[in-house]
Amino acid sequence: MSNYTIILPTYNDWKSLNILLNQIENYLKKTKDNYKILIVNDNSSKKNNYKLNKNKFFKEVKILNLKKNIGSQKAIATGLKYISLYQKRYDNKFIIMDSDGEDDPKKIKDILKLLKKNDKIEIITMDRTIRKESFFFSILYELHLLITFMITFNYIRFGNFNYINKKIINKITKKEDLWFAYSATVNKYFKFRSSIKASRRKRISGKSKMSYLGLINHSLNIQSVYKNNIFISYFFYSLIVVFLHIFYLSEIMIFLIIFSLVAHYLIINFGIKKEVNGITFNLCLNNIKSIQKK
Repeated sequence: MSNYTIILPTYNDWKSLNILLNQIENYLKKTKDNYKILIVNDNSSKKNNYKLNKNKFFKEVKILNLKKNIGSQKAIATGLKYISLYQKRYDNKFIIMDSDGEDDPKKIKDILKLLKKNDKIEIITMDRTIRKESFFFSILYELHLLITFMITFNYIRFGNFNYINKKIINKITKKEDLWFAYSATVNKYFKFRSSIKASRRKRISGKSKMSYLGLINHSLNIQSVYKNNIFISYFFYSLIVVFLHIFYLSEIMIFLIIFSLVAHYLIINFGIKKEVNGITFNLCLNNIKSIQKK
């Protein structure tokens, strides 16, 4: 019998979260493992009017209430840092999911099956296949993946939905990159991992918190994790620009391309803030206002 903790960052998604927890219970109630829930409440403006563990299926439901809103990636970083310092030693298996229901809880069973075959697996990523957003947003998301790959030379197909063990949590919480992008940090520092293909569902309720500007900001945060790669990509693309200038491009086009590269460099190095609402990674646990147990 294993002990799993499911980590769920949330912001005003209490209805979706309540339905998601019921779905998780339905899918896992025939398993013999123990399950806990750790909700990182990112300073939600809406009150939670739901009884999140009405059937007492989960051994514990704990809510970390944050003082200030810091965004989902930083909420995940806060939850992982809390676990690394305070979670009991025998709780050593963790699953991270989005609370809006877009991550399919059925796939948790696939994680359990894989771990039963090999309990030494430290990381399992859920590699995204089909997405169910609007057509325009899906195009922008694929464009984000392409641009990020062209700049960092890393193609990241997974998001927050992952399995990690306590050993990895202890390591990843020592990386400041975690504050900017969870998936990019996993991809950068932990190359030996397993993966499962998983399609994304429609969110259960309400509107997505990810706007078009939010997607751009998310992309820049991922790119900031790969600053060293960016220097290499700049050099590579500069050589291409010089070659094209000799044969094709006008001086105006050269100027625009160089201007874009310089602007991008300045944004990545000086525009990505380490401090959000006065909160930094090193002091993120000070942003915990209260801890509730349900």
